[in-house]
Amino acid sequence: MKKALSLLFVLILSLSFVSCGRSTVSHSPGSEPALPSVTDALGNTVSLPLNARVVSCYASFTDCWLLSGGSVVGVTDDAVEEGIVSSDQALSVGSVKHVNLEQVLSLNPDYVILSADLAAHLQLEAALKAARICYGYFRVDTFGDYRDLMKQFCAVNGGRDRYDTYVTDVETQIRSVLNRIPENTESSVLLLRVYSTGMKAKTDDNLAGQILKELGLRNVADETPSLLEDLSVEKILLEDPDYIVFLTMGDEVAAMAFLQQNVENHPAWTGLSAVKNETCFLLPKDLFHYKPNERWGESYEYLAKRIYPEIFGE
Repeated sequence: MKKALSLLFVLILSLSFVSCGRSTVSHSPGSEPALPSVTDALGNTVSLPLNARVVSCYASFTDCWLLSGGSVVGVTDDAVEEGIVSSDQALSVGSVKHVNLEQVLSLNPDYVILSADLAAHLQLEAALKAARICYGYFRVDTFGDYRDLMKQFCAVNGGRDRYDTYVTDVETQIRSVLNRIPENTESSVLLLRVYSTGMKAKTDDNLAGQILKELGLRNVADETPSLLEDLSVEKILLEDPDYIVFLTMGDEVAAMAFLQQNVENHPAWTGLSAVKNETCFLLPKDLFHYKPNERWGESYEYLAKRIYPEIFGE
């Protein structure tokens, strides 16, 4: 009877340490430090071992994981296309918007990294939970978001020195830019995202908008919400911002063709102050469309030079 009770106790104890379908060895208090944990944007907290088998389904987060000292066994195609990993370093698990769940599960991962902003990723949660696979949904729109993410990733991967290099040093670079920005500037800006079939005004819900705000510019779309829904050259002319900044989405050549044909060829376009003063410019994708990660400082410097050339010596 005692033997049966002992076996039952061991079984219950072992089950109590199962996390996401994986067993975690228990230790007596004080014998070994607890495994570092990661909390995602949705509040899910997971403890991960060093050298965890990770599948990352978003290129920017793949880059962050590698910068922190981790490795990946599976990635989506965007990580290969952007040169973050080579095709022989990790197995493809599909595209960023069409993740192949079967491929993910075949890699027997300890953790799957996903984007909290993609509906296709959110739809994977139930299946991963049913398979008892640990996962995390993340979101990075600002340098602060990147810093928080890297703090967790570096803790898991033992990358304290990497945190100093890829976060602390970058933050110092950003601070050196912001400390030189004049106070109480009254300059205005309109940030436009251009597609092959249209364009939209943007506020600070993206990294370029956030940086422009930190650089002291007033986004006219914040004060005129109608620009977010119904954008036209005539409305831009009424606002007449000091700066007009473009981002492209998708095929950049096609987006710029749309811009030239439907916006720049408009008779009123040349009357805008930003066009006359040559303060109308396109942002490079590597610093403003994709998450810049360790290059956040360069993103701040790029815009500071365009907005304040007299200070930053463009």
